[in-house]
Amino acid sequence: SPSPRRSRTILARLLVSAMSCVIASRVAVPTVPVAARQLASTRSGFAGAVPRTIRRSFVSHHARTTKRARHQTLIRAGWNDFEWGSATIVSNDLAAKEGGLHVVIVRVAEEVTKGYVKPGQFVQMRIRDEGKPAFLAIASPPGADDTNLQLLIKSVDGTAGDICAMKPGDTLGVSPAMGNGFDLGKAPASETPNTLLFATGSGISPIRSLIQSGALGDRDVTLFYGTASEKSTAFADEFKAWEEKGIKVVHVMSQVGGPPTYVQEALRLALENVDAAKTCAVLCGQKEMTEAVIEVLTGHGVAKEKCIMNF
Repeated sequence: SPSPRRSRTILARLLVSAMSCVIASRVAVPTVPVAARQLASTRSGFAGAVPRTIRRSFVSHHARTTKRARHQTLIRAGWNDFEWGSATIVSNDLAAKEGGLHVVIVRVAEEVTKGYVKPGQFVQMRIRDEGKPAFLAIASPPGADDTNLQLLIKSVDGTAGDICAMKPGDTLGVSPAMGNGFDLGKAPASETPNTLLFATGSGISPIRSLIQSGALGDRDVTLFYGTASEKSTAFADEFKAWEEKGIKVVHVMSQVGGPPTYVQEALRLALENVDAAKTCAVLCGQKEMTEAVIEVLTGHGVAKEKCIMNF
């Protein structure tokens, strides 16, 4: 007769095979980690025979499979359905004294700049073929340059931080210009002449592109721009030029005191001057900020479909 150790191994393999079949057939069962814990806690000889390392191995395999499935969905969605091109770093300068923001200018093929037609579009960039790309909104307006793109990048762990460490002449991979950008067609100036812009941190990048593009035309525009402090504010030297274009700049700094300390708070203070029926908003920045701002606006009567984002 087989040894007890061999019997446990056979039983363990049978269990793993059975669990795989159940999941593959999409029968309504608990998630794999829950199922493994339930089996281990039954005190039955069969469940007890499954070594913990095998249960952990199965859970890990399922997690990897799920991750691959999500990745395949992303590819089918079109984010990776393109040919990578090459970009060259032209310049790399700090955008502010603090905060790790860099203004990076890259030289790209003309096909990339031709595909950049609307503020709010972005490119993917990567250092290595197998590396995870960074998604970077373009800070320069469409049509400004046939060969160069300007990007505002925060130095954080990963590809974005690697790009911030690069020097002029270094090369990296770049995608075509992607995304639909800010679709102002959802809020024509004839219907919503009052336009509120909202940005935090590096989210000012596509908002700057929108301002410089001239797409705002004769709209009555107010920019609510949130940063940590004056020293961590990108493009602060452009505020005067923006105001000369007729854009009112409300600069909110979270580490300087207040109120307000956040853009949604500044918005609440200005609500009495907001005609909801004639107002639209364009937003880019932290998820918490955009959700809070949209909640305030819709609560005031601004239509949610008039709250425009670039994705």
